[in-house]
Amino acid sequence: MVGSELAEQRAAADQVPPPGREGRWFRAGRVTETDEESTLLSSVPIRRIAWTLAGVTLLLWSLDLFGYVDTFPWLSLVMVALGLWGFGTIVASWYPRPVDRRLATALAWTTVGLVLTAFVVWSYTQIVAAPGYGTDEVAFDQYAAQLLLHGVNPYVHSMAHAFSLFHVSPNGYTFRLTGQPVTTLSYPALSFLVYVPFLAVGWSTQLAVWVNVAAWALGIALAFALLPREVRALTLVLGSLGIYVNYAVGGVTDALFVPLLIGAVYKWDRFAYTRGPLAWRGPVLLGLAMAVKQTPWLVLPFLAGGIAMEVRARAGWRTSLRTTGRYLAITAGAFLLPNVVFIGANPRAWLSGVLTPVASHAVPAGQGLVGLSLFLGVGGGSLATYTLTLVVVFCALFGVYLATYPTLRAWAVVCPAIVLFFSARSFGSYLVTLVPVAIVGACTLSPSAAATGWRRWRWVALGGIGATMAAVASIFLIAPPLDLAITTVRTTGQLATVVQVGVRVTNHSSAAVHPAFSVESGGTISAFWLRQRGPKILTPGETANYRLLAPNFFAQPPITGAFQVVAFTSQPGSVSVSGAFTPTALHLSLDPDAINQRQPVGRPITVRVRLLDQLNRAVRRAGVPVYMGQITYTQQGLLLSQAIINRGQPGQTPVTAYTNKDGVATFVIEGTRASANPVYFEANLVNGTQFFPYGYSEILPIRFIGR
Repeated sequence: MVGSELAEQRAAADQVPPPGREGRWFRAGRVTETDEESTLLSSVPIRRIAWTLAGVTLLLWSLDLFGYVDTFPWLSLVMVALGLWGFGTIVASWYPRPVDRRLATALAWTTVGLVLTAFVVWSYTQIVAAPGYGTDEVAFDQYAAQLLLHGVNPYVHSMAHAFSLFHVSPNGYTFRLTGQPVTTLSYPALSFLVYVPFLAVGWSTQLAVWVNVAAWALGIALAFALLPREVRALTLVLGSLGIYVNYAVGGVTDALFVPLLIGAVYKWDRFAYTRGPLAWRGPVLLGLAMAVKQTPWLVLPFLAGGIAMEVRARAGWRTSLRTTGRYLAITAGAFLLPNVVFIGANPRAWLSGVLTPVASHAVPAGQGLVGLSLFLGVGGGSLATYTLTLVVVFCALFGVYLATYPTLRAWAVVCPAIVLFFSARSFGSYLVTLVPVAIVGACTLSPSAAATGWRRWRWVALGGIGATMAAVASIFLIAPPLDLAITTVRTTGQLATVVQVGVRVTNHSSAAVHPAFSVESGGTISAFWLRQRGPKILTPGETANYRLLAPNFFAQPPITGAFQVVAFTSQPGSVSVSGAFTPTALHLSLDPDAINQRQPVGRPITVRVRLLDQLNRAVRRAGVPVYMGQITYTQQGLLLSQAIINRGQPGQTPVTAYTNKDGVATFVIEGTRASANPVYFEANLVNGTQFFPYGYSEILPIRFIGR
């Protein structure tokens, strides 16, 4: 290894331009400018860049942990170690001389260990900060394992108790179109069997989250070990991205199948030519990954199709079908192994459970194509068209994959993510979790035996594109049945949330509908709101005014951002959405925003309140009423204050002042009594038509003392 690196360095030295000939490089004759650019690029190996980024990743982990050193002072040791090793990794990445291979390997795995340690320690801080489970899926899986230990088949038992047992926020529920939460186990058996050994030895606290974290860490380490040396350091960078680590610690159980799937796709194209136990590795691990969650189900056709095309190119169709059948049989056996007991106990309950994500009529959600219906109100009149489009895109993509093989074989694991982009439930985890797996699969492929694709592949591609366009058009050509407009809102005042919404709804469809309402804020659909006023059934052409009440605090959108009201119908499945409602177009800022010295009673204090827009730009508008309130917060509760604002009565709150031509309202404050507790002042605006307060300023504490 060392000798080969020396040879590479000598070759690179031969490419250095001689003095005075910098315009062109000479090596065994004259070369072109294109050759010169290629030589420049090859003189900076990707391995150096990859390890530089790995060092930066360690520095970023160090910075992430810095925010928790007050709570956990020992984190300062971890933070310093990560920072020093990160800088050392960056420097060592550009060390110009060969390094002993054993030393290089030891240093590389030490870096892996530090990255994983940083991830685990950071996960600990997140769990301590928010110990409640973030999703219903992770709560259901651990609860199912607990039921199994008590001799109960989780597929025939309600999962509703898991919500309170694991403190799942109502915004973490999966709702049906009728507004009812899904309370049945929704995944194959390995999704909860993985917890059983840990529960059996007495570990239950935060078990599911820690197993998730461990699975993601194992996936990073496994990908690092299996990828080529030139690029494997990028695994540390990719695996540390915020979206992945937040999913892992937040309760998205996709992390559980990642290590299995990485092992399954490693050199997947060599299944037909591998003998012994290693030949079973790929299909067995794929089957087990499929036994965790449904996402890997879509990977199977592409891997099996690729194996069929590889064998056909070498040995013909008969051998190809026989080999592919063997691969499918082993995969099916591995999938059934964890599930067979539950299938035998109650096949109908098991099948209903594992098909729940497809057949439960859950509300549409996610970051895929469905976002256009959820947020822009484009299409959505028939959610069944999303299912149709999903099937069409899968068939089209699979057909193009086979017809052009081996052109797209590096895409084998990414293709399912592309398919799921068109689903009515296309969460970000569906779209990105397969990417690290796909990189391992693509980087470990051997040269294909299939030289070219089918000569008529263009017809297949055109047909697939046409079918996909027609399916997508069917989504957007069916208009939503309801027209929604937010007419009134009622807020919680200083709590700054919306607790009641008035909506005018018109049924443009030709059928009576039974709408169920929710609110989406920050891309999240809340628990369904309560109907206080308005008809239960809306007839064709009817317009009605509804008054909706937030069912809980988690469903109340903040007034500091926009929100939309969403209406769902289940027969037929549809989604309709209102325009975005923004309660706070303006807000206030105080000058001064802090008074750090105690103020004598009776001394006037001038506070100017400036009107600002959403980008903190001054709004020069005269005559806008600004309200200044005062209160005293004590350890025992709230007390009425006795300060004077603008020569009003002692303790009067709020007091109104109007902005001048520069958009500034002025308040003069005087204390009337000395107190150990400061008086807290805050300014706000009030909506001129809805009369809800908004645009709150920062809070200004003033401590008054005697003269």
